[in-house]
Amino acid sequence: MTIDFQKAFKFDLDTNRVLEVPTPEGETDFGEYIGGLIIDVVADARSKKYLFPADETTTMADMAKILADDHSDVAARRFARRLMTAEARVQGRIEHLNKEVQRGMMIQAVVTMGELRYFLIIKAEHFDFIDESSTLKSTGLPIKKKIFKAFCAHLGEDDAPTHAKVSDYRTVISTYWWQDFLELKEEYTDEYNTIKSFEALERKIFNPMKEKHPRDYMYLRNATVQYYRSKEEFVLEDYVQSIIAPYIPEDETLEMDKVADRVRALPEKQEFDGRFRVITNKIKKRIIKHLPLTPQLELVIKENINWDRTVKSVVVDNLKHILIRTDAGYDHFKPS
Repeated sequence: MTIDFQKAFKFDLDTNRVLEVPTPEGETDFGEYIGGLIIDVVADARSKKYLFPADETTTMADMAKILADDHSDVAARRFARRLMTAEARVQGRIEHLNKEVQRGMMIQAVVTMGELRYFLIIKAEHFDFIDESSTLKSTGLPIKKKIFKAFCAHLGEDDAPTHAKVSDYRTVISTYWWQDFLELKEEYTDEYNTIKSFEALERKIFNPMKEKHPRDYMYLRNATVQYYRSKEEFVLEDYVQSIIAPYIPEDETLEMDKVADRVRALPEKQEFDGRFRVITNKIKKRIIKHLPLTPQLELVIKENINWDRTVKSVVVDNLKHILIRTDAGYDHFKPS
């Protein structure tokens, strides 16, 4: 990785000043921190894709100046001042709630990784800690668990931006960050993403399991419906880590690592975002609760169960049966 341009700023909101933070050359702890942060942002699987408007915005104009090295210092400082202004407006809206916009450091960089180039704006957020030496409260940047908002513009021919990936460690990507400050536009609406993503999961992931792995199909589909209904924001990687990756299949021939890979590939193949706000009233799918057994009989399932311990299939005298482990049911049906 080559860093072709970098600037760092911090904000003094009390005096409304933008202060440049020196970024020393050579191997330093701060330089190592910035390099690691850049790699984390470029590789962030929880980011969301955004597009640039057709008409040039202030963001696009200042980015072009930095990329062309045309008064780049002035453009970088203008970026910093615009972010400070955007955060001051947010602070004004939330002050009555006794909340504060998280303080942090702004980093701007142009980097080259192999044949790929990126323009990045990162807000690395501070956290408070007790300094062991002075035993006093202090503020700094976490090294291991980095907390950030980020904008990563993917650059094409002649450094023209093709699209951007936006990251936010918070539950929902802050609107002021992607809309007010960065002036981006969404590729897909939240309503579209909600409908399209679930349909893709059902058609490409769950339905192919239905015949060969019926119990796993039922469990994973029901768990997914519950996941959508319980989340304010859907992040595909979080979904994989919560529902798909840790699941131990009833049928050992079902390879969950391959299922996880197919799920991760869905946004690009099926054209939806891997991160979006869930519109819950668009989830029309229901949890599978009724399993037909005969024209006169069905099994009602109230929640996911351990199928191996509860229900088994057996063949007696060439006739197919199911066995259900139940004390209450046994007492009801036992011969008098």
